[in-house]
Amino acid sequence: MRALFLVVAGCVVTAGCSRATPPSVPTPDEHAAPGAEHRDEPGGEMQHNRHFVIGTDSLAPRLERTGTTVIHVGRSDSAYLAGHVPGARFLPLSAVAVTIDSLPNEFPPLEQMRRSFEALQIGDSNRIVIYGDDAGLMAARAWAALDVLGAADRGALLDGGLARWRAENRPVETGPALHTMQFVPFTARPRPERVVSAEWVRAHLRDSTVLLVDVRAATQYASGHLPGARNLFWMNAFVARDNPLLKPMHELHHALWQPAGADQPHVRTIVVYCYSGMQASHGYVVARYIGYPDVRLYDGSLSDWIRRPGYPVEP
Repeated sequence: MRALFLVVAGCVVTAGCSRATPPSVPTPDEHAAPGAEHRDEPGGEMQHNRHFVIGTDSLAPRLERTGTTVIHVGRSDSAYLAGHVPGARFLPLSAVAVTIDSLPNEFPPLEQMRRSFEALQIGDSNRIVIYGDDAGLMAARAWAALDVLGAADRGALLDGGLARWRAENRPVETGPALHTMQFVPFTARPRPERVVSAEWVRAHLRDSTVLLVDVRAATQYASGHLPGARNLFWMNAFVARDNPLLKPMHELHHALWQPAGADQPHVRTIVVYCYSGMQASHGYVVARYIGYPDVRLYDGSLSDWIRRPGYPVEP
């Protein structure tokens, strides 16, 4: 992630000569919650970020009015052309995951990502709803990129994705996008601290305020992981492997992340990693959705870690 930090440290990136306007942060009245199961826990201290996920019932009426940009993420546009949510724009996965210094699935330089999102006409105020070709990794990757760009507060994952949308017999469009593309400036407000390097992780291995979470499968975790890391398989966030709806909020929080140690009073920062950053992106989104205040992504993940001489790995 060195290239990312060189590009973004201490800057605000804007497009063209238009005056930048502050991004619109959705309030509870500006969007419908995905459902009662995703509401804040009564009497709890955790303030959940419910607006980071949106249900199909909430998205459907938004398609009839302006102010919402829907993004379909895929490795190629073949699945998009075969059928997408009406009005959705296509974002290639390569816009948010590239190979850098032989490391796969790294974020591109920030200005490159900003231009990719700007081309989708998200502007500085639209609500952004994201889904992908798969069960959620691609959408999560795009959302995490928006978070690094400083725009995730108006972004949301479509709960259940296109599979859920189709299963409910909702309308789809086929072929190329039908909307007229025109230039709409998008202002990035970089959050480079959301992404950490191997050096940062190594410097905090003995820091009790930092919790490392490995979101790979248990067998992969057992084959070698970062020292002190806890294991929490990213797919455990779903109702079932064949049903990529997120579990109710109280289960995500109390049955998954709390047992992993995220609620310990001394923990201030959560760092999520996997092997190459893709699965970690989903774990990152879920942790942010639950409401942990300081969540970071080790984008290089284990593939970066193990190639560095002297960097320890636990069995």
